[in-house]
Amino acid sequence: MAVGEYPLPEMRKRVWQPRTLAEAWQLKRTLGEQTVIVSGGTLLRTQWEAGTAIMPGHLISLESVPEVQVCEAGGAAIRIGAGVTLAACQRWGDAPSLLKEACRRIAAPSIRRLGTIGGNVMSASGDSLPALAVTDAELVWYDGSGSVAEPVGAWLEQRRAVGGSAKETRLLKEVRWSRKADDQEACGYYEKVGRREGFCPSVVTVAGQFRLDAAGRLRGVRLAAGSAAAVACRLAEAEALLEGSVWSADLRRSVHQAVMEGFDGGADAFATAAYRKRAAAHLLTAFLEERAGCRGD
Repeated sequence: MAVGEYPLPEMRKRVWQPRTLAEAWQLKRTLGEQTVIVSGGTLLRTQWEAGTAIMPGHLISLESVPEVQVCEAGGAAIRIGAGVTLAACQRWGDAPSLLKEACRRIAAPSIRRLGTIGGNVMSASGDSLPALAVTDAELVWYDGSGSVAEPVGAWLEQRRAVGGSAKETRLLKEVRWSRKADDQEACGYYEKVGRREGFCPSVVTVAGQFRLDAAGRLRGVRLAAGSAAAVACRLAEAEALLEGSVWSADLRRSVHQAVMEGFDGGADAFATAAYRKRAAAHLLTAFLEERAGCRGD
């Protein structure tokens, strides 16, 4: 369906199925604020049913856009389209291992078969985001004129700065990594804590990655945390403390405090921000204690 064939915004509600990102972009501009971009729609459906979001006048489905369905690991980059399902990310052999573990822990199998990596990212609190952040993933956006890449961590910082409330005007095309994203020499960690074993919102989700050099010093440290009630984030202060250091009891206490201060936590009816902060700090320092090869008293 060509863009020129679209009726005016005031015409009846419907689901639109553009064939390209350029077409979806133009359609979004034509229909304006009464439109929501959707692919799997699993989170949006939950929000509509709960009354926490208003059902829009128009849905623009990206399910028929080939540009967001790619899974490629050629050359120097690994690429996963925004429309690829969580189940497909979990199964794909070239996906970074931390992302595969994150996808395995999201919702139930039936949801993972519909929900997409793009939808999980765009929520700004999705369980995949800590894994994406610590593997230095980039988000590739379509802005109407071409593609623009942005580190996940930088985008999350911008989301935090506006309280997660401002709408993203660009269209997410894909998630991209360098071929070094899945460092076989690195110690990686991903953990999600929920109110029950599965299919529940995250109380806290954390991820970490580092290497040890020949002198036992931590290198390439990446830490991130998120929850269902807060925008996920990289923990830059804790990373700076760890980089080039040897694990010790004093360092553990400093890192624990830095995680508490760097993570917003977020509060809802099920957990306070203080509880989430402590949980994230406990999980990450326990990971470092176990994997860094030196336990301090």
